[in-house]
Amino acid sequence: MSSSQQHKFPIAPIGHYPTPLEELTHLSAEIAGPRIWVKRDDMTGVAMGGSKTRALGTLLGQALESGADTVITCGPTTSNHVRLTAAAANKLGLDTVLVLRKPTEGTAADVGYQGNMLLNRVLGAKIVYADASSLAALDPVMQRVAADLVAQGKKPFVIPGGGYSPFGAIGYLGLVEELRDQAAAHGVNVDAVVCASGSGCIQSGLHLGNLFHGTRFPIIGLTINRTVEELRPRIEHDVQVAAEMLGLAAPQGQAIEVLDSYIGPGYAQPSGPAMEAIDRLARLEGLLLDPCYTGKAMAGVIDLARNRFKAGQNIVFIHTGGSPGIFTYSEELSAVGSGAQAAVN
Repeated sequence: MSSSQQHKFPIAPIGHYPTPLEELTHLSAEIAGPRIWVKRDDMTGVAMGGSKTRALGTLLGQALESGADTVITCGPTTSNHVRLTAAAANKLGLDTVLVLRKPTEGTAADVGYQGNMLLNRVLGAKIVYADASSLAALDPVMQRVAADLVAQGKKPFVIPGGGYSPFGAIGYLGLVEELRDQAAAHGVNVDAVVCASGSGCIQSGLHLGNLFHGTRFPIIGLTINRTVEELRPRIEHDVQVAAEMLGLAAPQGQAIEVLDSYIGPGYAQPSGPAMEAIDRLARLEGLLLDPCYTGKAMAGVIDLARNRFKAGQNIVFIHTGGSPGIFTYSEELSAVGSGAQAAVN
């Protein structure tokens, strides 16, 4: 399907596009292998940016079309998605309720003034904490919140955690179109597109974008929470359903590559390679990553560049955002940089 053909679903005007595609020249030279590029979706222009802005474009488009006055979504306290939902809803004149998993360590107050949680409060979102054994257990809590709002005469619209839904996947069609055009402008053949994959929404959208635009970008998702066995079926389901919504032929034999080698100790728990990647990218490129999402994904990019891809090939890293998370890990990040600081002193 050509770029001139548009899908029929409304898009809320919240993001700044296209985001830049830049080569990480110093990192590429240091690794002395493939060229490494970064798609700067941390620069989408809403509340410190992030790729979730794209999914929210179509999801909030549906909310506006339904006449909603309040948006409800859920996630962990580290979630970039909930922070961007609150900001985008403000921009559109909608109220926001964030249903968050209560921290397993410390108290809600302990995380209330750090990272994404600080911004959630600055943005004025109403926050509901829930004891939940998993993120999936937050779904019924959102439904109860929605029922209470309906009883109050409000019109809520529920957005799944992480924006994971066919509508969320459709929001990434523009990313693939931008990457196609930018790669052509640079004269670059893209040998891999690599991203952090949590809910599966962005990776679903990238595969869907290949179908929609007729591109063939090899896509590698680096899971930061779910197992491969959990994540791959989610992606396959959303691509299938979204393709049907767009009137596209069902995907046949589309390889969904998910790697789980870079999770480290677990979700939102810093890993040594991630912290090293954060330090390296900051010092080599002035590029900020976070320990929860993009730091782990960049550690994966560096490993793949050294062990899988060759000189002359091109890897595109999707910077999905997350810079507020840096401040949640100030102690750990200070320790990573302390050696270089001591050498200077």
